[in-house]
Amino acid sequence: MLFPEAKTKGFKKEFKEIEQLMKALGFTRWAWDYRKVTYDYKYTVDGVDYYLRLPCRVVNDKQLENPKAVVETDTPVFARHFFPHGLDNDVLVPEKLQAEVHEKINELEKNLSA
Repeated sequence: MLFPEAKTKGFKKEFKEIEQLMKALGFTRWAWDYRKVTYDYKYTVDGVDYYLRLPCRVVNDKQLENPKAVVETDTPVFARHFFPHGLDNDVLVPEKLQAEVHEKINELEKNLSA
């Protein structure tokens, strides 16, 4: 599930800064390569794992782990994990998680714009 109304898209920060910010918010740098990265926040409900994901991409001539790499944020995605390697990005947020997920998105927006 995409959150197109979230105000997270288009923020540009140096890798070192975005890495510290996302870690402080409880996100883990999960999928990444030299030009892109996805930060995940894990939720578990009734034995099912879900992730709030924030994709980002490098927009200058540096590689991702270079502290001077400039990373641009994108729109958050909510996904359900399927064992062992699958993700469903079209899943709806379970009712039990709706308030918590929207609160985390608001926290992201606030910290990215600071």
